[in-house]
Amino acid sequence: MVKVAFFLDSHSMPNKDYSDIVSGNPGIAGSEYEILLVSYLLEQRGNNINSVLITNADVRFPHNRIVYASSLNECCHYCDKNKIELLVIDIKYFNKSVLDQYSKAISIIIWAHNDVSYKQWNLFSSLTYIKRIVNVGREEMELYRDHVLTEKSTFIYNIFPIKDSAYYRKKIKYDDNHCVAYMGSIVKMKGFHILARAWKKVIKEIPDAQLYVIGSGKLYDNSAILGKYGIASKKYEEMFMPYLVDEKGRILPSVHFLGLLSDDKYDVLGKCKVGVPNPTGFSETFCICALEMQLMGCNITTISHPAYYDSVLNKEYLFKNEEDLADYLIERLLSPRDKIDELYDFISNNFGIAGNIEKWEDLILNIESPNIVNEISTHNIQNKKLKDIIFKIKRKYGIGRSIPSINFFFFIIQKFREKKFDMLFKFKF
Repeated sequence: MVKVAFFLDSHSMPNKDYSDIVSGNPGIAGSEYEILLVSYLLEQRGNNINSVLITNADVRFPHNRIVYASSLNECCHYCDKNKIELLVIDIKYFNKSVLDQYSKAISIIIWAHNDVSYKQWNLFSSLTYIKRIVNVGREEMELYRDHVLTEKSTFIYNIFPIKDSAYYRKKIKYDDNHCVAYMGSIVKMKGFHILARAWKKVIKEIPDAQLYVIGSGKLYDNSAILGKYGIASKKYEEMFMPYLVDEKGRILPSVHFLGLLSDDKYDVLGKCKVGVPNPTGFSETFCICALEMQLMGCNITTISHPAYYDSVLNKEYLFKNEEDLADYLIERLLSPRDKIDELYDFISNNFGIAGNIEKWEDLILNIESPNIVNEISTHNIQNKKLKDIIFKIKRKYGIGRSIPSINFFFFIIQKFREKKFDMLFKFKF
């Protein structure tokens, strides 16, 4: 029997009932939801794994084995005392000073719900107690394909507990409407301001277009103080609201802010023809929002970004520049819908429970076995063929392991072309 713990650090989670997480995300951040879901599913299956959720969130969860710990240090202390030798932590809560203290007793799986930084590539590859880096998307893993950290890396898609197709179909309005949906946290890194900036151009071309906004500035922080309109922080509202109000400061009649929704979000998505997940791509490693939008029949348009090459079926409308959003949005509103059957099959085949929880089981049960390095994917983006050649040379000959990523050299070339030499000194490894 392998004992494994999952650490959930989330003081900001709303105080609500999370007992039905298998039915879908109840309106919390994606990383917290996946930690809850995977730890619970492992607990429910006959797999020779003893899974425990260790958390500082004092709310109701469906798990049978829950331990309260106020910090990562307290979590590790519990694992050490109770002979739990494997701990899964979200990358954003990695703390070397804490984990070093337990390096002989506990092995670590880093779950990369955020991008692995350049500084972390070198650090994680050197720490022997870090056994695996689990990326939530294949294309996320390819970002550092030319680094030796690839030797420790794998990917397991975020699990989406998909319902029967009839559940989604009955909520979809198949009329050729001009409704657009945005869903996510209303914070700058999730890019709503890019969509807001494009909106008046859209309604100029398509006067009956409607924008439905699902989300809040409180999604990631329930204690966040919101601005005048109760949508986002005061500073962020001041950035995007001028694009969405009339000359008297009233919200345009074509714009509808709906706040945080649970399963009722599907009723909103079902009446929209187009969905726009984070149009900057910043901080995205997968994007569950894109899956939910597609299940409800939404045509997707957003930035060309590795996360969306995993999670979006029709990649024709992934644009290169943020300034192109309005044009792509207009074209998507006026073009035929993607085929519902193909969208459903794409999501159920790749992101459902069965295949992905089995990958977690295999990973945990074989954590001491050598990692099998995945072949590069077929999408011809982010210089992955060249990266793969560099990785194989480093791996075979053990030379040049400290050579920077080729992404750094492309960055230098770009900045010289733009003659922004001062930016070179702001690049952080």
